[in-house]
Amino acid sequence: MLSLTSGVFGWFLVLLTLAAFVAVIVFWHVVTGHQPLRVAARVSMLLGVNLMVLLTAAVQLNNQFLFFADWADLAGAIGGTTTTSDLHRGETATKAAQASVAGSAATQAPRTLEPLPAGSQIQDGVMSYQVTGAKSRVTTSVLVTLPPGYSATDDTTAYPVLETFSGYPGSVSQWVKTMRLQTNLSQQVAAHKLHPLIVVSPQLEVPAGVDTECVNGKPGSPQMETFLTEDVPNWITAHFRTKPGRASWATIGLSAGGWCAAMAAMLHPAQYGGAVVMGGYFHPQFESAYDPFTAGSDAGHRYDLVALAKASPMPLALWVETSHADPVSYTSTTALLKAAKAPLSVTDVVLQNAGHRIGVWQGLVPDALRWLGANVPGFAP
Repeated sequence: MLSLTSGVFGWFLVLLTLAAFVAVIVFWHVVTGHQPLRVAARVSMLLGVNLMVLLTAAVQLNNQFLFFADWADLAGAIGGTTTTSDLHRGETATKAAQASVAGSAATQAPRTLEPLPAGSQIQDGVMSYQVTGAKSRVTTSVLVTLPPGYSATDDTTAYPVLETFSGYPGSVSQWVKTMRLQTNLSQQVAAHKLHPLIVVSPQLEVPAGVDTECVNGKPGSPQMETFLTEDVPNWITAHFRTKPGRASWATIGLSAGGWCAAMAAMLHPAQYGGAVVMGGYFHPQFESAYDPFTAGSDAGHRYDLVALAKASPMPLALWVETSHADPVSYTSTTALLKAAKAPLSVTDVVLQNAGHRIGVWQGLVPDALRWLGANVPGFAP
């Protein structure tokens, strides 16, 4: 059987589509019989051609974005037959998340918070702000989702912070809307599996449409790592009631955002105690249009997270999802798992018959949030 993502299968569909189009032209006036039968036959031919066009386009899109990696993956998505294996390497997650780490991080929120800039509400409980990084000078939108009952004047109650990272192409509201994070958070808090928390969702595509992979580029390029891991935490801490300490900060991301979530936490363990990585990878994957540094440069070596985990493991609790059928994340994730050792902690959820797509990750959000509440102390109910 031809592979779902093979070029041969794609061209086979293209040829079939062209053949169907030619068949319509040849047989359009050949169809005879009563008027209703002729109309029905011609409508059927047109529907057939359109169906082939849509099928060909769908296969080409799948080849580009790898929503389904193979036929088993597609069958598993249709039939819901996904199986799971759990693996663990390195330190226990709780010990890694609460270990003391030297380095700079956002401090505890001041007793008197700074006044918030004007924002706009995009849905209940979600506000959008324009934030300019004090260090990076990057200016972009940041969504903030506050837990029910949050009060800026209540200086006795503070909250952990979850920083989200969208996939590419994606949107700043991907976790809020597509991933239904608010609903999942409410359910886990109600079930006493998770502490109420603040969610911060920065825009990653700066400039718009550019996949920066969240890294600091060469001079003149956006300093996205600095913005996401220093400016955003400092801004959140200055304006909202946040719990102190790295065990009260975590990242979560999917696909390219999974890489960003891993990179932010692994390179800044003084800021983050935990990270959730869905379908991510552990070395940046740039598009040809964006070239912030060469692979052999100091920056290229710095962003090799597998090598970092092997040579200088950091105390960090990682929850990672991949699938045998996910060509984007599987190889990189298994390499990290092999390299992982204490004080780093990696919990790896490996799926069968599940590829690289939103539908897989949506179903895993409750599991990831329960893991966060059970293993990263600041998020414990």
